[in-house]
Amino acid sequence: MSTAFETSLTVANATYLPSLEANVRDLVAAEMDGVESRIEGVLSSRPERLRGIIDHVSQYRGKRFRPLLALLVARTSGPVKSAHIDLAAAIELMHTASLVHDDILDNADTRRHVPAIHSRWGYQAAVLLGDYLFSHAFELTASVGDVRLNREVAMTARKVCQGEIHQSLEAGNWNISESAYQDMIEGKTAEMIAASARLAAMICGRTEAECQWFDSYGRNLGMAFQIADDLIDLEGQEGRAGKSLGTDLDQGKATLPLIHALTHSKGTDREELLRVLGSGGDRTGLRRLLDKSGSIAFARDKAKDHVSHAKRAISFLPSSPFRHALLGSAEKALARDC
Repeated sequence: MSTAFETSLTVANATYLPSLEANVRDLVAAEMDGVESRIEGVLSSRPERLRGIIDHVSQYRGKRFRPLLALLVARTSGPVKSAHIDLAAAIELMHTASLVHDDILDNADTRRHVPAIHSRWGYQAAVLLGDYLFSHAFELTASVGDVRLNREVAMTARKVCQGEIHQSLEAGNWNISESAYQDMIEGKTAEMIAASARLAAMICGRTEAECQWFDSYGRNLGMAFQIADDLIDLEGQEGRAGKSLGTDLDQGKATLPLIHALTHSKGTDREELLRVLGSGGDRTGLRRLLDKSGSIAFARDKAKDHVSHAKRAISFLPSSPFRHALLGSAEKALARDC
């Protein structure tokens, strides 16, 4: 049975999702094949003793949203260049590395319906595998021969790490502000999506202003995605999500619905909320308190606001199938299908 959140998203996105699913990948199918070949070439170069763990992490493959986004942005300018393929593959390797490290930080058991790397090979091997994937990403971008791209990709990795460190240091702090939360998720989630769009535009030779509009598109899309992820961690079903749920509560991570509820709940409601948070996560009781404070609706509206900002950011683009696909992708972020 779908949650109320998932149902509302399905209805809200009904106009966009079928078209997006049916057509968007066909727009850049040949280019995506090139990205897959590049990633496969990188991973197949492993030493034989790493074969098992590399084959396993290959099962983390999702929808390849970040490389798809980079290719769609590229096609708004013209043909995809070899540098776009390298960028798209590098971003996906960085994303996979971040998932391996995220699962360690969250102590999550599963990812994409398979055991998390650390639960099968241990924490040390998982940390090093993430580093291994990051190093391959940097090697790929270095092969392009553009110092700007090297610098931007390294900066992206740094900001992602900063966001993760910030969140780790704030674990258990239920008094964190909404602005601090925004800073964290902008780094840990939105930065990599923003970079996918911005750097693809940079490779095309777009103006600095246009690159920043694409950055705004990707950044707002990433923020919406993370807020939707926060909600699914509270409301979702593991079979549908494909990963361990409830990890935010278990790790003491204050997400947007919780921050709003703690800020706006008073008296006994706030005391009960703190008790539930301190007791290990009674998701049913927590959901009741979040509904009472209007925090679920608040977070959902925030995600929708970010989607609106993302769509406005690319309003300068002329009408084309690629613009339509980017607009549809923004709506799809609400369903956390990236």
